[in-house]
Amino acid sequence: MKTQRWATRAAAGTMIFAFALTGCSNGDSGDGQASETEGQTSESPEAQNDSDDDESDDAEAGDDDAGSDDGAEGTKSQGSTRTSSSGLAADADLSRESPSVAPEDAIATAKKEAKDGTVHGIELDFDERDKAWQYEVKVIAGTTDFDIEIDAETGEVVDTEKDSSDDKEQAIDLNDPMTFDEALKLAQDKGSGRLDGWKLESDDNRIEYQFDFDDKGEEIEVSVDVESKKVTVDD
Repeated sequence: MKTQRWATRAAAGTMIFAFALTGCSNGDSGDGQASETEGQTSESPEAQNDSDDDESDDAEAGDDDAGSDDGAEGTKSQGSTRTSSSGLAADADLSRESPSVAPEDAIATAKKEAKDGTVHGIELDFDERDKAWQYEVKVIAGTTDFDIEIDAETGEVVDTEKDSSDDKEQAIDLNDPMTFDEALKLAQDKGSGRLDGWKLESDDNRIEYQFDFDDKGEEIEVSVDVESKKVTVDD
């Protein structure tokens, strides 16, 4: 009986030792899995952060590209709106250049504004106030004397002034008895430099052209009588 009890105890001890070894083996495996899991867990946030950083960099690059495109488009748009002036320069030489609106058209516009009448003067020069070339056409209708300013590039009426008058002015004619070119040629024999203004007007029972030259800052005024072709210089 004693021998059997020892055998039973020995068998029980062997089983306990086996279970202990099994438990240790399972514990080591669990610890390894836990360590591996912990390693994976600790790496995941870093990988996620790297991914987020990459996405952020991509987004910033996209924003930079978009900003560059916008800037380019803005420059292009701004450049397209910067169109050059289509009219005469302020220092244009009227002996070589002409505005878009011909003197005859300016006279027609003025007569329409004044409800017809007698045109007794026309002048072309650069208006410093409006920074534009303008015609000034004088028309007398009945007892009203009109002074009408017309933009020499657009043909639009800029200003109209009216005065009462009993004068009987002579009508001017740009072609008869002397054309603008004929009068200018006579004037250039006496004056020199850039032609910065001219006019044709009826005054004191005579009709004459007046040419204003700018010769390196020196103003020279030359008048040409359309009937007698007499040329005079006013310093």
